[in-house]
Amino acid sequence: MKNNRSIQRCLSIMRAFRGAGRPTLAELARAVDLPHATVLRFLQTLEEEGYAAREDSRWRLTPQVFELGFAAMDSLGVTDAVQEILQKLADAYSGTSNLGEANPEGVIIIGRAMAPAERRRLVVMNLRVGSVLPPSSALAGGLRLAAGQWSRYDYPDSNQVSVAVPLPQAGSRVLSVGISVDVSEVVGNRLEAEMVPALQRAAETISGVIRVGVV
Repeated sequence: MKNNRSIQRCLSIMRAFRGAGRPTLAELARAVDLPHATVLRFLQTLEEEGYAAREDSRWRLTPQVFELGFAAMDSLGVTDAVQEILQKLADAYSGTSNLGEANPEGVIIIGRAMAPAERRRLVVMNLRVGSVLPPSSALAGGLRLAAGQWSRYDYPDSNQVSVAVPLPQAGSRVLSVGISVDVSEVVGNRLEAEMVPALQRAAETISGVIRVGVV
């Protein structure tokens, strides 16, 4: 099947906004390695559809782009019910919970929740929905495990511990759920006796929600 180069180029231009603030036409053209006229044509189309806006010589994406993001989250099964499960998990251990799906580069975060205490931390990893974690991460490790197993990864520089488990019966999708917490949260045998079972229960529930499409 022949690829649609126009769609590929448009998506490339939209991705170029990430981390670029409000770039100029020249900056975008350089980032995607396309002629200025080509990039301008796509930007004008995005502007007409309400997805981009021009301010003097600089461009920005508009809040209407969120519509695409919300549609993507719904199609991935990351509904309000799933987000609530992730939030309860994060709150229970004053950490950050993540739902991940297999990605060629490791695992991509498709759901994420943070406890209030974690949001106040001065040192927080710059991760968000859409971020890709490497194969060495606990969340990626969880993808490769059988039911009942769990993975762990330690981050001594930030005093963080990450633990993850696989999602059972997710059909053709390969998913895992994990949580990152301060090392003080895993004293004694709390990780094995409490945190891992909580993750496994959350994995079972999320898997059921995704399968039946509960909202």
